[in-house]
Amino acid sequence: MTAGDQAFLDTAAFLGRKLCRDALWAGERCNWLGDSMEFVDGNWGVVHRALGPDLYGGTSGIALFLGALHRLTGERLFRVTAEGAMAHALARAEDVPPESRLAFYAGWTGIAYAASDMGLDRALDLVAGAKRDAGANPGLDVIGGSAGAIPLLLLLHRRYRDQGLKAFAVTLGEHLLATARRNDAEWSWNTLDGQTDQDPTGFSHGAAGIAYALLELHAATGRAEFRAAAEHGFAYEARWFSKEHENWPDFRKIAATAPGSGPGYAVAWCHGAPGIGLSRVRGYEILKTDALRRDAEAAIRTTSRYLNHPGYGLQNDFTLCHGRAGNADLLIYAGDALGDQAARASAEALGRQGIEYFRRNDLPWPCGVPGGGETPNLMLGLAGIGYFYLRLYDRAAVPSILILRPPAGPGSDA
Repeated sequence: MTAGDQAFLDTAAFLGRKLCRDALWAGERCNWLGDSMEFVDGNWGVVHRALGPDLYGGTSGIALFLGALHRLTGERLFRVTAEGAMAHALARAEDVPPESRLAFYAGWTGIAYAASDMGLDRALDLVAGAKRDAGANPGLDVIGGSAGAIPLLLLLHRRYRDQGLKAFAVTLGEHLLATARRNDAEWSWNTLDGQTDQDPTGFSHGAAGIAYALLELHAATGRAEFRAAAEHGFAYEARWFSKEHENWPDFRKIAATAPGSGPGYAVAWCHGAPGIGLSRVRGYEILKTDALRRDAEAAIRTTSRYLNHPGYGLQNDFTLCHGRAGNADLLIYAGDALGDQAARASAEALGRQGIEYFRRNDLPWPCGVPGGGETPNLMLGLAGIGYFYLRLYDRAAVPSILILRPPAGPGSDA
């Protein structure tokens, strides 16, 4: 696979240099100040503070982007700053509460992913610590629990040939089986207790993300019960699919269109068609069923319409978690997995629009903190926007951070 438009790499490098310029150094470690939403004095508000160590909003996520940028550009500044960001993440890993350490995006397994990506030897220690602190009742979803950790454990198993990693992934999968709320052919999981009227759909917290993790376990182990559980999870979401919206409802109470009204229909990686589409594309790769392909194509159509809608201007969030870049990751993936060249072209067109509007006019890139400004982190900020441009430039060298998949080419799960 050949590299893409040089403008994509140049834009990623532009964002990388901006991050390097703004880094705050103390010895061999560096950090950044950025906006985030926090619950202060009984209300949610924007706060400006130093970053933590996590992948989602902390310095390990920035290190992941800068490390990938160094590999594609060879610029030493990016590697040095990535190492400083990773040094901070490792030094401050104990700041993550024990109950959150299993989490991929918010905990130690995500820090382990970034460390392994940079060739550091702390990854297995971090996973061992996360396993120790997970306890008997670990979380469930992709953002903060078992479903996020399972694909990472399988990926590290392939990389290090450590059977303990695969065994831990199986243990977490069995926990997902045991905690499913079952209704004939439909299974769901109560991941947002008290925040939804129904068990959630979606990738970050819902059945789509959990089903995806269980399918990865099936692919790695051959165990039929993991496949069956994944199919039950997809069936739960199929019951709620809206043909009118070509989307799946977001059952969070905060997502309702009005008090007492029906659910909203989000269009983001975290909730709605783009993230659910990722799970269906991966499901189709593994199972090759027509139903999964139809779901994937519906999600692609909805995501493409949303990105191209005139009411969804470029000034809106451009980030990975619930912004345009995260939505476009589905289109990049579909281009390869489904041969959907139109989807890939739409993702590339979005990238060019961002260059013309923000970079050429020297405007701030819209980030994912409501009421905040530019922020440096991976999932809600500039590092993630840069990572999106690296994906556009060379998607083979820069794997998706929104859905972990086995590396292409020969490999073994032995």
